[in-house]
Amino acid sequence: MSSELHLKDITKLLIDSKTEQEEIKAVNLLSNFYAKILEVILFKDFNATGTEVNGGLALSPKHAKDCLEDYVRTARFIKGSYKAIQKAIQIFKNKKIEIVYAGTGPLGTLLVPLLPLFSSDDITITFIDIHESSILSLKQIINHLGYKAYIKQYLVEDATIFKFKERAHLHVAITETMDKGLTKEPQVSITQNLVSQLSDKGILVPEDIEISSRKSFHAKEKAFKSNTNYIDYINPEQKDVLFSINKNMKSLETKFSFESDRKFFNQDFEDTPDICIYTKIKVFDDIFINDGEALITNPYCVKSLYALKKNTYKLQYTTINTPHWSIN
Repeated sequence: MSSELHLKDITKLLIDSKTEQEEIKAVNLLSNFYAKILEVILFKDFNATGTEVNGGLALSPKHAKDCLEDYVRTARFIKGSYKAIQKAIQIFKNKKIEIVYAGTGPLGTLLVPLLPLFSSDDITITFIDIHESSILSLKQIINHLGYKAYIKQYLVEDATIFKFKERAHLHVAITETMDKGLTKEPQVSITQNLVSQLSDKGILVPEDIEISSRKSFHAKEKAFKSNTNYIDYINPEQKDVLFSINKNMKSLETKFSFESDRKFFNQDFEDTPDICIYTKIKVFDDIFINDGEALITNPYCVKSLYALKKNTYKLQYTTINTPHWSIN
């Protein structure tokens, strides 16, 4: 019980945080909390090898565990998930809220800290991860904390293709399986699969991922865990919004792809020599992660203009094989 109260206190501190420094402090407390649990349950089998899935690379249990240290990402996804569950309880009155969390990693970081703030009479959870060791670790953590009553099922499955037997009954779907610029990892493919199974008024977390582009000087851009003094770098060029990933996206059987309009540039581009992609995440409601605030929203350089033979180009994105950007 003392562990539960401790986690509840940490989570309340995180949810009430108003500044980035307060968020970092709360996430550090959460990291220490998890470290102590792992010492108690003696779980050390964190494989460092990822798994290729339909539309990207699923992070290894070890690397998924380390994502906790992406402070702003962790804090705001927990805040956003909290608001999303609260909203679902308002929308689906007198119903137990069905939550699916896809790509849990070994800690279930984005949802486990919220459990002491809700009743098991109000919510029930399905955890999905493709790595068995992640699910085994998560199950031991849940059992240690005494939260078994909240869990509907643990699934070792590929969340890009898994179909629930009871279709379109999910109230909240949570997934954070992304890298900067929506490259490498299967966020888009998992989202496509989950939105096809959401209830009509179901909620997706993150609510919206906006992808934009502009010419820039990539090395001078604001980036999490970068030593660049980005404050001195002001880029006057407006970002061009390319597309958004949200619950309204087409849940096609085919892979997601995008091609921009043809873009032109002058030969004088020394100040902005790079074609960059930017990510802005609306986790839920008023909870955002802006570009450069977290590893998953760091600017992504597609190509240098110096490498282009013509002064025009099109940006292309696809989830075929590994999600990636290219220039045409």
